[in-house]
Amino acid sequence: MKIKFTFNSKLAACLLLTTLALGISSLTSKIFAQLTCADERVLFQENFGTGNTSTSSPDILTSGLTFLETGILNGEGTYRVINNTQQRPEWQNSNDHTSGDVDGKMLVINGQAETFYSHQINASNGFVPGNYTVSLFIMNVDTIHVCGSTALLTDLTFRVEYLSSSNTWLPLTGSPYVADSVHQTPSSSPTWEEQGSFFTLPVSNIKSIRIVLADGVVGGCGNDFAIDDIKFSLCGEGGPMPVEFLNVDARQKGNGVNVAWSTSQEINSNRFDVEKSADGNTNWSVVASVAAAGNSSVVKNYNVNDLSPLNGTSFYRVKETDIDGNYKYSKTVSVALNVNKVAVSVMANPFRNSLVVDFSSATDQSVSARLIDITGKQVAMEKWSIGAGSSRKEFSNVSGLGQGMYILNVSSASGEVLYNNKVMKQ
Repeated sequence: MKIKFTFNSKLAACLLLTTLALGISSLTSKIFAQLTCADERVLFQENFGTGNTSTSSPDILTSGLTFLETGILNGEGTYRVINNTQQRPEWQNSNDHTSGDVDGKMLVINGQAETFYSHQINASNGFVPGNYTVSLFIMNVDTIHVCGSTALLTDLTFRVEYLSSSNTWLPLTGSPYVADSVHQTPSSSPTWEEQGSFFTLPVSNIKSIRIVLADGVVGGCGNDFAIDDIKFSLCGEGGPMPVEFLNVDARQKGNGVNVAWSTSQEINSNRFDVEKSADGNTNWSVVASVAAAGNSSVVKNYNVNDLSPLNGTSFYRVKETDIDGNYKYSKTVSVALNVNKVAVSVMANPFRNSLVVDFSSATDQSVSARLIDITGKQVAMEKWSIGAGSSRKEFSNVSGLGQGMYILNVSSASGEVLYNNKVMKQ
């Protein structure tokens, strides 16, 4: 049985899961992403074993995490391999993800911004050039009510690298891959979510590949998670499916809606049609069409603006059409225009020399905007006065920042968090 989730926002998705939990008999829910790989051949899998005692892991980088054998997992950047996620009283009470395990273990982390995991896979006969997948299952162990609206949600970065003939680690095509934030779920329905992507090995005669995982969010409430069933696989001759959607998102932008989506792989793709509906089921109309990449094995980002959204809630989906006329749809997302609160959106993400922020507000007010790097250091700060209606502001001192991920935090004069999300500097 397939359950299709349609959501208005991150919070609405969590509330929907709360409702669904009443009809789910299992204590642990499992969400399976569409990492479709033809004739998959698993080359490495880590399920962290079984048992009821706490252990460390040889793949954990001690520069990023510290093993804590016993007691409450209070310290930022501490971890253990254990058979239950509830290593603090307020965390989820869940078993591991691996099916059929008795006292199955998983990696449980009190997170901070760190590179924390590295595993090297060796092949004496060499890895064949082509398509590979790296995936894992992750759970946000903070329940939905623990951290409130200011929760710092984990963002994993996957780096997949090969050892070249010059003894240098080089990225596979598609690496690094930054996954979506890991959402909190109700205590009645702790949820495992699959994350990962496709990567392409471009050369032959490679004997070693390594998987490196990093957490891009500073320590704090919400950035606590468990990981299980890490997997590295070779795709068969068929390769991955022609188009793989990584994510689709719809957000209010001024008086309109910005629809953004990304793909991890495209083969013979022709175009994307963004479609809109009032109920998410019938009477779909095309908002805009965008040319596709054709053939690509790297992450591609797309977005369009709907300048005439429907009154109330608008539903959106993306239709991808191949060169041969075959097509597939993304998941459906929705957004409700809100004129009573401040809507915040980023004009271009990733950004280069300037970071532009759009606002839609019912009243005149003052806001503070901060950029925070992955170590938790504030690197830029602005105070802006925004007027009623739509307005646009720009950070004046970001061109000199280094490339990478940052957290953009926007708050009102009263301290209410209006926006807290990642942005990328190219």
